[in-house]
Amino acid sequence: MPSARIHEAIARKINKDYKMDDVLLRIGTVSPDSWRNVETNSGVKDKYLTHFWDFRIKNKQANNYEEFYLKYYRELKNPFYFGYLIHLITDQYWKTYIDLKYFVVEDGVSKIRLKDGTLREDKDWYSYYEDLKIQKLLCKIYDLGKLPTEVKSIPNFKCEIDELNLNGLFGSNGTLSYINNNLMPGENEEKSEVFDINDFVKYIDDTVEFIKKELIRLEQIKIEDDKRVKIAVDIDDTLLCTKELEEYYWNIFLMDNPDINPAEEYTWGNPTLARFWAEYREKIAFGKPKQDAPETLNKLLSMGYRIDLLSARPLEKYASLKKKMVEHFENANINYDYMNLGFYSKKEFLNKHDYDILIDNDMKYIEEAESVGVIPILYGSYNPNYTGYQTSNWSEIPTIIEGILIEKKQLNIKK
Repeated sequence: MPSARIHEAIARKINKDYKMDDVLLRIGTVSPDSWRNVETNSGVKDKYLTHFWDFRIKNKQANNYEEFYLKYYRELKNPFYFGYLIHLITDQYWKTYIDLKYFVVEDGVSKIRLKDGTLREDKDWYSYYEDLKIQKLLCKIYDLGKLPTEVKSIPNFKCEIDELNLNGLFGSNGTLSYINNNLMPGENEEKSEVFDINDFVKYIDDTVEFIKKELIRLEQIKIEDDKRVKIAVDIDDTLLCTKELEEYYWNIFLMDNPDINPAEEYTWGNPTLARFWAEYREKIAFGKPKQDAPETLNKLLSMGYRIDLLSARPLEKYASLKKKMVEHFENANINYDYMNLGFYSKKEFLNKHDYDILIDNDMKYIEEAESVGVIPILYGSYNPNYTGYQTSNWSEIPTIIEGILIEKKQLNIKK
């Protein structure tokens, strides 16, 4: 697996064509691995998120950098975001082509192949000695100096990546401080028992060429994706039966806590309600699908529409939420293109990512969607005060969408 200085060297070589801010680019390209330095109780600490793992690929771990590219396409002129993308592509290239040269599995145990052909099992030995040796050499070869460790020291810094917790990047215990303190070249160069520095220089050059080709391919994917109708589907109480589970566990909570007044109305911020959610949040998150929802999504996908699932569930309050959601949807035969979790504002997200249609059960988000030019379909019990598209039957949604698109086309012709 490529380490920080490898990522920096690759980013710096790529940057010869782009001429971006070198410091921001390098900080961006080491940031996905900062999950290691996030304190347990300070928010998201999850490599699955920072590396955009695609859990629908079963054979090997895969960074879905296409998802990152499409989600943050508008930000890729920002060197921090561009560096982040370079990291994800680099990781996948090394997992596929480079790591196999050094790591083998023997009798179910992962081992490292030394230069003399012998195998060694001690991973800590590799991480704390051999890897550090090669990183320090690369630092010298590619002239990789120290990086600023505080946001206030970085002009024009901007990062709104939902999947990244900046607590692990900055500060005295962050990734940037670790790089400065542990990965600078020493007075004496130590030879590695595993790696040859000349091989690594070639690997870096090969990776750069691969990334350049991938950037061209990703741009073409974006062009094709822009031709599709993009439909956003709310998860809770639209796709999944969430409210039903909440009521079920609330009744259990009341039985287990007879001192609680069931007639009282508990609003957000109430200590009793906070205690309930802390205890049952994980169980409530995985309701069964609404009737006909899986079949309808499959039909919409077969019609060529892009289907993205949305939920503003706070990522820091769940354990590996995206991983578990992917597994839950697979078991329920719910198919889709992408899943987006943890964003701050659904309105801004819809607008920023150019969705055409939103399917949602909440009038607040229906109105927000309309305000940014996204056509909403209200799902759930009939609302006599709403004059837009609405249904309580998932099987009706393809017909509604076809009607929306016909009407939209006619309006465009008139213009």
